[in-house]
Amino acid sequence: MANLADHAILSHLDNPPRFLFWTVQEALVLFMPLIIGLGVDCPKLAVLASAIAYFILKHYKRSFGKGTLRHVMYWYLPHNKKGMPITPPSYIREYLG
Repeated sequence: MANLADHAILSHLDNPPRFLFWTVQEALVLFMPLIIGLGVDCPKLAVLASAIAYFILKHYKRSFGKGTLRHVMYWYLPHNKKGMPITPPSYIREYLG
């Protein structure tokens, strides 16, 4: 017999996954500088860097939209060469053949 929860339509399908109160990107921006700063024994600088990075990320998302950070990372950060070796690099816009 099928359970009712197996066939429920979620009302929060477009909500991003969250870690405690923050989205995953915000949590990474908050906690990675803290972990690195505590590892190199600079706790005050780590707290300051994570707070500044968090507010910069919030301002960027508010100014340009929530999905643009993923697009910027796709176009400007290096890619994994082993993932899909057949796809062309993202910086090549047009092939002349």
